[in-house]
Amino acid sequence: MLLSLSLALAEPHDQMLTNAAGAPLHWATMPIRYTIDPTNTAGLAEAGVVAAIVEAAATWTSVEGAHAEYRFVGTERDAVGGYDDHNVVFFDDSWEVSPDLLAITSTWSTEDGEILDFDMAVNTADHAWALDGDAEVEDLQNTLTHEFGHALGFGHDPADIAATMFASAHPGELAKRDLTESDEAVAIFAYSVEFPETELDASESPSCSTTSRGPGWALFALVAPLLRRRRSELA
Repeated sequence: MLLSLSLALAEPHDQMLTNAAGAPLHWATMPIRYTIDPTNTAGLAEAGVVAAIVEAAATWTSVEGAHAEYRFVGTERDAVGGYDDHNVVFFDDSWEVSPDLLAITSTWSTEDGEILDFDMAVNTADHAWALDGDAEVEDLQNTLTHEFGHALGFGHDPADIAATMFASAHPGELAKRDLTESDEAVAIFAYSVEFPETELDASESPSCSTTSRGPGWALFALVAPLLRRRRSELA
């Protein structure tokens, strides 16, 4: 199915993901600390993996007028994900959902939409990966720049095929490494207010602790995927 170029540009508020309670997803404190498990079966050098992922996150941090900040705090081993007040990016060899998906970002939020945790899984069961834009395989930085947008609470841009937040990518694509004006507009819309910085780790923060929630507190999980798009398709 070809994308119609006559589609109206998506409005920033229309791209905000919502949880099951209908609340827009958002972070209430900055920076967003995350770790990386660089171990992989894709043959990627671990140092290169870390560099690509850090650069992908930094693309959103550098948006002028938006106060979203990712902060890499180290590597770990044997990451599996799940709600644990711990944000992690990792590779998944035992992919159990659609093989067309390149990566999945899962977020957990409170009823009012405050994001408490994200995990980002890269599909190494069904796709080959590269760090250098190899035309035959998926580019890690390209894909994860998109996924870090999901982790901020942003949905897909249905109108701009060049946008980082467009719903699909093709092998060798590098365009999503760089944000378009529509991507930046969403970031500014969602995070125009500067946050007071906290130096606490997520597990130590009262706003992010599973033990500090009172009666009636609810947790909502949301999963956002990125599809593979063949070179000849505009899906």
